[in-house]
Amino acid sequence: MAHYGRLAYWDDRYTEDKEPFEWYMNYNAIREYCHDHFKPNDKILNVGAGNSLVSEDMHFDGFKDIVNIDLSGVVIQQMIDKTVALTGLSWQIMDSRFMEFDDESFDGVLDKGMLDTLLTGENAKQSAEKFCAGVARILKPGGVYMCVSLGIPNERMELLTNQDFSWTVRSLPLIKPVISEVVEKHDPENEPTSCYWLYICQTGGSDEEG
Repeated sequence: MAHYGRLAYWDDRYTEDKEPFEWYMNYNAIREYCHDHFKPNDKILNVGAGNSLVSEDMHFDGFKDIVNIDLSGVVIQQMIDKTVALTGLSWQIMDSRFMEFDDESFDGVLDKGMLDTLLTGENAKQSAEKFCAGVARILKPGGVYMCVSLGIPNERMELLTNQDFSWTVRSLPLIKPVISEVVEKHDPENEPTSCYWLYICQTGGSDEEG
């Protein structure tokens, strides 16, 4: 069983396999939502960035200022070397539970699997709450935390709607990419696990699903 909550697992993985890997889905699957909620000149944080292509794809799609963090120094150095010519992309070794950024310093935070990873590790509930509190702290007023997750609304909304975060939370089903000839049934209303879920969390407002 993979130990997603342990740094050694990630360092070993990125050392052995340097090919880009996308958790859940690629940028095209969430592109419209990024354009709906992020502006080209917004300062955006990509948490648990890994070696995903999402930041590069966003850069070439017009987003000018993307900060990427990951706990693995191995992958951060790989991505620094890879994207050295791409102005506006930066990379830092950082634990997402203990983010060192100033308050209200980002317009948006993108999470493609980071919250889910924390929920598989030790002290999962406390780690997830600490991470979300950090995201709420670094978001500017009106800022958006966009989270792609395997977790269905019944499993995620209690955490994300914590009053301490002051977020409007909207949940949307995302059709899983086709990876075989078998056609899977996507029925978010009756079978919520048949889809991935996108949680759009904005400072202020009221919560809704769909």
